[in-house]
Amino acid sequence: ANDPFACFGGDGSSSSSDDDDARTNNMEKADRLRDKSNFEQPSAVTDLLHKHESSFEMFDATLASGKGLRAVVAYKQGDEIMRETAIMRIPNSQPAASREAAEQLHKNAIQRAYNSLHHESQKSVMALASCNEDCTDVARTPQGVYDTNSFRLENDPKGGLFLTIARINHSCRPNVTHFWSPRLQQKLIFAVRDIDIGEELLTIYGPGQCMATKSRREYLNERFSFECNCEMCREGNANGGDEKMLEIQALQEDIAMQSSSGLVSTTDVEGQLASVKKCLALMKEQGLGGGAFTKTIFHHGYDICLAAGDYDGARSYLNSELTAVMDSEGVHSSKAFEIEEALKNFQDTE
Repeated sequence: ANDPFACFGGDGSSSSSDDDDARTNNMEKADRLRDKSNFEQPSAVTDLLHKHESSFEMFDATLASGKGLRAVVAYKQGDEIMRETAIMRIPNSQPAASREAAEQLHKNAIQRAYNSLHHESQKSVMALASCNEDCTDVARTPQGVYDTNSFRLENDPKGGLFLTIARINHSCRPNVTHFWSPRLQQKLIFAVRDIDIGEELLTIYGPGQCMATKSRREYLNERFSFECNCEMCREGNANGGDEKMLEIQALQEDIAMQSSSGLVSTTDVEGQLASVKKCLALMKEQGLGGGAFTKTIFHHGYDICLAAGDYDGARSYLNSELTAVMDSEGVHSSKAFEIEEALKNFQDTE
């Protein structure tokens, strides 16, 4: 039979140390973590995770969140942690005469894809959560699992289910981000900030807007059927966190509106750049200062400076955007190449 686990990409970790002793110490810590009694791997990733170069392991996170992934080597912000090919790809929409017919086509497409999998891969799929179904194995269905764990992939008509990435739990203040690479046809995971050995890998399930704690929890409960108890939600507004999140959202909307509608003003450049800087500062305070969150804001800063004829400022923001893009999409992403070309144009015109 074909290798049922060929869907997995190799460990794409780019983290390394210039100090061999430090690297050895990291691996010794990683080995101690692997020896813990709660070390349990799904068959689909056992071989990958047992290798010395493995960068993460599965563990029992909490009773509420179930299994999770944690780092067994240290990461720096922007390091690639893993890359994975989807085990199932399903169209995001189904042309049909009615909603009911479209839903049936969606269900049928998932079932066909599931039926085509190796039986070991089927077991790995069905070991994932299904938020709108009973937690028992009997009640869980391939559609329930797919709809809970799949991703819509940017500019791609099909979504995807990724067995390993699906094990990454949620935090409103994540330490990893994911990026779909059309060129590789894989989803890549990058460190949003420095991650220590033993830290759980956490991504963000949503919402797409910066909200106060109550609204975030309501969204996550409605969409994924769990009450978020992450670090940010536990803090609530104790240190003005909710107020900061709402201010970030207001600033982002204002900055984006001016940029998208061509309202970048040459008479209030200082005011607009002050909004950009304020937004970036608040995001950093809230632990959202990684490239995945800031790259769009840096680009708006570039647009504002460019419209005002401030080419030094534009170049500075473009360099910051490039760093943010490389940190969250990889050094070989198409967006990184576009920005590098734009920076070369600045140099050519000097």
